This record gives sequence, structure tokens and C-alpha cells, in this order.
Amino acid sequence: MRHPRGNRKTAVAAATAGAVGLAAVALVAAAPTSSADPVSLTLNYHCTYPLVGSQPLKVVINTDLPKTIATGQPTGAFDIKAISTINADTVSGLNLIGAKTIEGQAIAQAAVAAPGINLPVSVANTVAKTDIPASGDFTVNASGRTPSLTFDKPGEAKITVGDLELKVTPRKADGSVTGITPDGTIDAPCTQDPGQSNTLATFTITQGGGTTPPSSSADNPPSSSADNPPSSSADNPPSSSAPPGDGIKYSFAINGSTTLKSLGSTAPIKGSFDAKVDLAAKTFTGDLNLDPTHTDFKLFGFLQGGSDVKVVQHGQQSGTLEGTGFKANIAFDTFLTSVTLFGIPISSDPKCGTVAPSTSAMTTAPDFDLLKGGKLTGTYALSDFANCGPFNDYISAFAKSSGNSLDLDLTKK
Repeated sequence: MRHPRGNRKTAVAAATAGAVGLAAVALVAAAPTSSADPVSLTLNYHCTYPLVGSQPLKVVINTDLPKTIATGQPTGAFDIKAISTINADTVSGLNLIGAKTIEGQAIAQAAVAAPGINLPVSVANTVAKTDIPASGDFTVNASGRTPSLTFDKPGEAKITVGDLELKVTPRKADGSVTGITPDGTIDAPCTQDPGQSNTLATFTITQGGGTTPPSSSADNPPSSSADNPPSSSADNPPSSSAPPGDGIKYSFAINGSTTLKSLGSTAPIKGSFDAKVDLAAKTFTGDLNLDPTHTDFKLFGFLQGGSDVKVVQHGQQSGTLEGTGFKANIAFDTFLTSVTLFGIPISSDPKCGTVAPSTSAMTTAPDFDLLKGGKLTGTYALSDFANCGPFNDYISAFAKSSGNSLDLDLTKK
């Protein structure tokens, strides 16, 4: 059976539609509903999304299928209903990009194995617009119709459900796309977890009056069993992508500035921030790396000076996710690796630095987008300085300050 994978670029909303599509597609052989019996199959998948990594997805497929089908008799199309459960972490990811609804299309794969044939079938299903909750799990309903099939040889037949390809669009409250891709639509595959039965139903093909060869549609010609054996979890367990154990990774480039209040000067800031996010707890830890910089200042408004500045994170940084952005509780040590006055060096010890770390509760702007970035701002204080040579007390007196500002632009890497 074929398992088209599609583009591996996935998105936080893909799981929702995918589950639905799979359910609506998996049923590919059936008989008139008047002679059919209820059938239900629950399958677990893992889908990988840009913001939340690999996440589980549960799909419950419900339909009516016959116990017997006569040769030469078209089965007709059958209605399928599916319920997909989207987990809380996926919901958190959707909320992080400002998504309020999802909609799109899901294409599921299935296979019908019968005497002399193994027929792969692909069915596209429309996923209606569905509201996304603020937190917790939620379910998505979908419905679809199978193609009609006709068999020419009597015997036992089996329907197995395969993987899933989806094209979905998460949208903001105003109907605009989230920017997860340039056009807002995501192509994403989901794979079945191993160790579960993916057999939807088995049935008997009885001798009838026709000899029409089995068919589904022009787009899905039958293939031989030698080339495409039927899929089952026992013979060909589907692969899965396990959820990452060390959190979801985010990386941003930093470009901005800091204003040193007591010196009346501004220094440019460049660097990066790499974080690992626990979606369930809505917390993160990360590493702040800033490039060395330089600032020029005037003491008392007329004494020209300058300093090379190095900022080093004090321990690992932490924070919490809030809305579509975050709050970062950062701590760092500041070193004045060289200080000049009128161009004359008065300190050149690289250990010239603050005696206590600076801290800042930095927050992102309301329009911050985790897919793109945005503004991050905060204030901090500088403590006394030590190891600055003979002029340490003077340097410390002028550099020590509070109310210094950080204004950063973060760009998603």
C-alpha cells in the first residue's frame, strides 16, 4: 500500500485536520448501508509541528460496512464519520501563533486486500472550520465518502488504514492567516504509532453474477499484491516520531540596544537566545549569548570617555509563555574590559565587572509572533564594580546605576 508523505514541513494545526481526514478516508470498500453493520476503529498517530514538535493524535473512525459482498456488484459509496482528539500541547502551540480556527483538507490512505488484488485508495476530505479552545484537549468532527469498488473473485478481503497527508490553514480571529508558511497553508504528514492493529474490517466476497475487474477511480488503479502487499501492524508496523524528551526548541537572533542611565550613553546589542520550552507547564529555560560591544560617554557632560563592554549570562535563563509571547527572567554579569578617559586607558583588566548579577523581567510586545519575533524590553540595575585597577572606586561610582533599559528586536531563526 502506498503511503504518500508529502512535504515534511508541518504545523501546529495539522494534527487536527489530519485525524479527521484519516477517519473519513480509511473506509474504502463497502456495500449498501441497508445491509451493513456498524464498524469502529481507534488509531493513534504522531504528527510533527513547527512549534510543538512531535505530538500524539487519536482518531476514532465510525462507519457501516457489510459482512459479505458479491462479485461483480459495485459497493457504492459509503459515509464515514470520524472524531479526532487534539492534545493540550498542540492546542498550546496553536494559541502561541494566535490561531483561533483551523480548516482545510485531509487526504488519507487505505488498502483493500482481496484475492488477486491489493488496491491502494486515497480519499480527500474537507475539514470544516473549527474553533480552537484557549487550553486543554479538544475534538474535531469530520465526514466523508468512500469510492465505490467492484470485486471479480470470491474469497476473504481486508481493509487496512494507512498514513495521512493534510493541507490545513490556521487562522487568527480576524480571519487572516498566522504566517506559519508564506500562504498560511501547511502540508503535513502523520504516521501511525507502532504496535496497534490498523485493520478496519474483514469481509467475505461471495460468488455473484459479474466479472468486472476491481476498480476505484482513474486516479487509483489497482496494483498487484506482489508489488504492494497489504499493510498491517503485525507485518509492517508504522514508524513513529516520539515526542522530544528535552522540550521544544526555539532560537532567536537579537539586535537592539541598552541605555546606561548614569553615563547617559547607549550601547548596541547583538547576539542570540536559544530556549527549550515545556508546553504543558508553559515555562522555558535557555541560553543568552551577547556579542561584546562598546559605548562612548561624557562624564559630567564634557569629560569624553569610552568602554568596551562584555555581558555574560549568570546561570541559565528562564521564563514563562504568556499569550503569543513570553516573559523572560534574565540574569547577567557585566564586565568593562577596557575603560578610557580622554583616550587614555584607566582600566584594562578583563575581570573589571559587577560584584552582583543584574536581573531583569523582560516582556515581549503585545504583537510578538513566535513564528517571526518582535520586541522584547526590560530594565535593570548595575551593582558596584570590582577589579578595575587603581581607578576602581571612580569607575564603580560612575557605572553603578539603576533604571537602565534594554530594547531588543528578536528575529526567529
